[in-house]
Amino acid sequence: MSRTTRPDGATGDSGVRRLEFSMEWPPNHTVAYLVDGDEPLLVDAGMYGNRGQEELLAGLEACGYRPADIEHLLVTHTHVDHVGQVRTVLEAGDPTVYAPTRVRKCFDRELGAVATEIERNLAEAGLESEALETAVDRFCEIKGDMRTALPLECVDVWIDAGERVDIAGREFEPIYAPGHHVTHCCYGTTLGEDDVVFAGDMAIEPFRAAAIHSNFDDHVSDGIDAYFDALDRLEAYSFDRVYPGHGPVHERYAEAITDAQTDLEARLKTCVDNLEACTADGDAATAMELDAERVDERPDQVQQLREIVAILATLERRGRVRSSLEDGVRFYEPV
Repeated sequence: MSRTTRPDGATGDSGVRRLEFSMEWPPNHTVAYLVDGDEPLLVDAGMYGNRGQEELLAGLEACGYRPADIEHLLVTHTHVDHVGQVRTVLEAGDPTVYAPTRVRKCFDRELGAVATEIERNLAEAGLESEALETAVDRFCEIKGDMRTALPLECVDVWIDAGERVDIAGREFEPIYAPGHHVTHCCYGTTLGEDDVVFAGDMAIEPFRAAAIHSNFDDHVSDGIDAYFDALDRLEAYSFDRVYPGHGPVHERYAEAITDAQTDLEARLKTCVDNLEACTADGDAATAMELDAERVDERPDQVQQLREIVAILATLERRGRVRSSLEDGVRFYEPV
């Protein structure tokens, strides 16, 4: 191994180094983790783009490493702030790359078919025609960027949830945790005497990652139910320390899961309240009209619209709202 030596020889707490990257959207940073050892492991690979590459190189150098030293690369999910520098690591060396099996199913889909689904679902949500083409192009660009950042052919080991995998002499348990993204896995393992989890965008402190799930393809309506299922699954575990993809490393695993469940339930209630207010004049409302009521969120409505569509779908399945489809647009009213 061609590892360089850090002057102080330090390896960090539990042999895990935090590599932080800048983002242009909240929370304005993302995190990858370097697990020290004879076969260095990188969990996620930071933000896409030139700045992300510079930050990866600087972060590794500060830890006494170069990209060529990475022998294993483990992916939690395919958002570009988590797989952005996979190619940088691959071009520098020959790491073994591990990714959830569901990535392959997603990336195998033809983008033209996905674009058709996105356009239909955005129109159904109430996006007006003049903004529709721009939004479809943007969501397709996002999907294309993920495929470029993590080429299927670079993945050496496909990971199935529930099937333990040995990486760098350490056993990891993949835990399927969708909702934030349909491919998402958390990875539990042991460091010293502690049970820890590399949680990606779950179990974050002090906030919950958005229910993006599948952007606006035909699984967008499953996002909230999938999120609840993931949290129920994670609730069955106990970890001493969480290494999340955003926010600080923390020891409040159980509380973070409970907080996310509470926040989702609060979002459902808020949506019902907003729907009642929005339809007080007797007219049903679109998801887009309801999204405008979410004044506590950033004003990027099309981005936030993914979660509100999923919330409405969950509320309809729970019998709290009903909807009707008129000329390709879905209208909601409280029950």
